[in-house]
Amino acid sequence: MKTLTIGELTEGNQVTGFYAVRDANLRTTASGKSYIRMSLGDATGSLTGNYWDAGQEIFSTFAVGDVVKVRAVVETYQGNLQLKITALRPAQDSEYDAAAFLATTRADVGALQEELDRVIASIRDSDYRALMETFCQDQELREAFARTPAAKENHHACIGGLLEHTLSVVRTCEAFTQASTTPLNRDLLIAGALLHDIGKTQELAAGTAIEYTDVGKLVGHLTLGVIMVEKFAATIQHFPEEKKWLLQHMILSHHGRHEYGAPILPAIPEALALHQIDNLDAKTVCARRLIDEDAENDRRWTSRSWALDTQLYKGAMPQGEPRPAEPPSAAPARPAKSRSTKPKPSASGKLF
Repeated sequence: MKTLTIGELTEGNQVTGFYAVRDANLRTTASGKSYIRMSLGDATGSLTGNYWDAGQEIFSTFAVGDVVKVRAVVETYQGNLQLKITALRPAQDSEYDAAAFLATTRADVGALQEELDRVIASIRDSDYRALMETFCQDQELREAFARTPAAKENHHACIGGLLEHTLSVVRTCEAFTQASTTPLNRDLLIAGALLHDIGKTQELAAGTAIEYTDVGKLVGHLTLGVIMVEKFAATIQHFPEEKKWLLQHMILSHHGRHEYGAPILPAIPEALALHQIDNLDAKTVCARRLIDEDAENDRRWTSRSWALDTQLYKGAMPQGEPRPAEPPSAAPARPAKSRSTKPKPSASGKLF
């Protein structure tokens, strides 16, 4: 039986199929009964699901990133679809195609890489250009840059999302330097934009789900990016210390505020510009995604978004403007390791 994708599910569907575990928590009801609340997904989206009367024994059979086979009914709760799970077991590797669980960028990755090379060639400052060329000469890093997501879920959460987001930020930075009456160091701003999220190549891993790596959790992409600049600047003879510090400042301050994870605040105009432009790109993409995912709902407003701290009005799209279809998935570059090669019993003790 073909598994219905998350995007195909409608209220009342009785579904048996394979989905990736995006999140899972063991909880307790008011009456003291255990249940599992989880998020299941594929390349077309994700849904929250509740597995009632399920305890530690079942919860311990899978982990976030695993693929599970579930039996469930699609219900509506507070205007949103969710899954009422009645059986669950870890999937065997032979039962599913890993390419079905993560979306890929709609953009042409080859064209984006060519654009990346053109942007680097346009940097007039020989020191900044040399550093960026050194980054791109590292083939493993270049490949990781082209396949890594930009985030776990909120924006550009797909294979190739980091490259797409980075170049979107670079284009806006370029336009701003041309439109603004404020003199800016264009080459510093462009180099900082290219490098601002480079640490995510080590922070995020994409298998059947997007997950933080151990070093990503322990160190974080801001610090990882600073370490990478330090490493590559050391390979360039007589690379100016001050220019290295300025690039590291661009990375460390681009979240803009301490409460958003920035260890230091922007202290130069270029860093202020990068923070605002990066935030603009991420927030507008997040908003568009939330509206598109809610397109089948007749409500004029989306549910409140914790990421944006607001509801979104869905009527601003021009009449007749087509909504982009969900992109096809691409085979993940680093498949998640299966926790088990043997199927395990469902709550009833029977395999399904």
